[in-house]
Amino acid sequence: MLPLTLAPPAPFPPVVAQSAFREFVAPGLTLVTYHVATTRGLLVVRALDAEPADGALRVEAVLAHDALISPGETVSSMAQRTGAVAGINADYFDIGQTNQPLNIVVRDGALERTPSGRAVFSIARDGSARIGTYRWHGDVTDAGRTWNLEGVDEWPPQGAGAMLILAAFGPMPPVARGVVLVALAPAPQALRTGGSDVRVAAVATDRAPCEHCAMLAFGVRAADAGPLPVQGDTVHLDAVADPALDGVTTAVGGGPQLVRGGVPYDDPDPPSPAEALQRDPQAGVLIERTGAFAFVQVDGRARDESVGLTRPEFGALLRGLGANDAMAFDSGGSVSLAVRAPGEDRAALRSVPSDGRERRVADGLFFYADGPAGPAARLAVRPADISLLVGATVTLSAVATDATGRPVPGPAGPLRVAIDPPALARAGAEATVTALAAGTGTLRLRRGDLTAEAPIRVVADAAGLRIEPRDAEVAPGGTAAFRAAGADLAGSPLLLGGLVRWSARDGAVTPDGVFRAGSSDGTIVARAGGRQAEAIVRVGTTDAALPIFAPPAAWTFATYPAGGQGSAALVPGEGHAPVLELAYAFLGGVRAAYANTTVPLPGRPLRLSVDVRSDGNGAGVRAALTNADGDRIAVTLAKRADWRGWQRCSVTLPADASAPLALRALYAVATLAGQPAASAGVIAFRDLRVTFAGTQEGRKR
Repeated sequence: MLPLTLAPPAPFPPVVAQSAFREFVAPGLTLVTYHVATTRGLLVVRALDAEPADGALRVEAVLAHDALISPGETVSSMAQRTGAVAGINADYFDIGQTNQPLNIVVRDGALERTPSGRAVFSIARDGSARIGTYRWHGDVTDAGRTWNLEGVDEWPPQGAGAMLILAAFGPMPPVARGVVLVALAPAPQALRTGGSDVRVAAVATDRAPCEHCAMLAFGVRAADAGPLPVQGDTVHLDAVADPALDGVTTAVGGGPQLVRGGVPYDDPDPPSPAEALQRDPQAGVLIERTGAFAFVQVDGRARDESVGLTRPEFGALLRGLGANDAMAFDSGGSVSLAVRAPGEDRAALRSVPSDGRERRVADGLFFYADGPAGPAARLAVRPADISLLVGATVTLSAVATDATGRPVPGPAGPLRVAIDPPALARAGAEATVTALAAGTGTLRLRRGDLTAEAPIRVVADAAGLRIEPRDAEVAPGGTAAFRAAGADLAGSPLLLGGLVRWSARDGAVTPDGVFRAGSSDGTIVARAGGRQAEAIVRVGTTDAALPIFAPPAAWTFATYPAGGQGSAALVPGEGHAPVLELAYAFLGGVRAAYANTTVPLPGRPLRLSVDVRSDGNGAGVRAALTNADGDRIAVTLAKRADWRGWQRCSVTLPADASAPLALRALYAVATLAGQPAASAGVIAFRDLRVTFAGTQEGRKR
């Protein structure tokens, strides 16, 4: 069981104040939420404390849309789609491209993606958990010829061997020239130790020979080295993992490993090593000496709520929670934790995304509470954590649940509330509770023959106050609803019911926090508990031209893969207006040509537009940006530039592209909507403009 008081070793920053709250999720699973004030800022830590050995709780890996190649899916969506009671994001992934996870995936005991050599969290059939690495080797044999089986469901094939593509792979990406695809029958659903014989059903070189079938993908170097299997051949697939994967039911990647044998571990192969000392949102898993394990998540990049941790600090936190072994999962904007509250039908997001919106990720680990629904066994009280300012009023509600936390019909009648000590608060009609004096106590609730207890805490003053949402966008004359959130010294939320006083500048606000905009950006102000908070309301939109196609703007040329032909140059255009010309040549396997730069975008960008002069060849045209987390985001300006001359192209930026954004490249790609009519050409750009939320005055404020 995880401790309720945190005392992590260095380099975790010294703790100034803290509070913790336990919440039942399902039998064998508890959510512990810590609010911690440290010398480096506030932290919010959540931990799913699991004891799955009781048989009623199981853990499974889930892929976004059940495929390795996908548009990605949020953790809360995966939890709701599969009926999970809780889940957390897992592996790093090819963000903004194929979105495939970058390390091992084992689901239901079947290997669906081979290990990368980095840290892995796995669960065996007996419920035991392990953190470590896996090595893997495979072979493809056909009539005495042998190729290295480079992996399972990785794309694209790189070496002189073959890649096994299974049904879990998802939609086939564009196939590069020279890659040979060999369809297999009967189609193996997964690669298992011991090997299998399969027949070659079809061979293709430009596209998948069949829909959702199993295939061997031979890379260009394999095809150049000699004859490949042909239709009718029988090939033998074999592979071995070290340690063996026999008995492993679930495995996902991540990294780095942070704790081994109870002491800090310096992982020799960490993902994104440059991010180690960044103060980021974090996610990970720890295994205790007893074998119990916990998923741990830390909010970050929010100065007034949770500043996040560096990797060494996160490792120290995991040791302070009792880790014998521990590893991180993907961090930053990908960090997501979804949990079903008792009395609710579905899991909901509990973490606070640093992007402002939950990010689509590649995979996650999820808990499931098995067993049929039972009779009413307890009351689930809302709100679950009752902390109030003196004078605040809260209305309690309760729903009957069975022993697993599922909502079920319960006894009728009023919810009766008793308070111990009675001097702390007063219970009123309809289960309202008004705080009377600072202190701690217990609420006792009853409905029929069901009872519940909940702790209550009352403080005299707020240590912090903020307005939510922190950023809002409205049309001139439009409205937006706000709420004020209070916090104590540890950052733990305080209920403010009835105590908030609202005011506004450059707009109007109602007593319950509904702001009505004027013609330009406004400010809303909240006061409660001796504190004051302000937030800017962005009104309307502003269009701004970026002078990036004239000196001293700097553009450099690159290709993918590197070493291709082409150039990026600023040249005089019509009327001497500057123009960026991008010359490309999709030869020798080159699939993209880039004009690279670094240009910060103003405000909160909503839309990007640019004039594009097409050569009529039909190449795809895209822009690349980075968000506040440094993550790369690709947006499409034209799937197929098949016109000649200038045309205005625009794109709405994705909702999860958290500001500040920076433009990193304008580029041409070979295969967004079929192959170009010609393999080489020139595309030009001029007059790039950005539409952002709010007025110029609001942006400068």
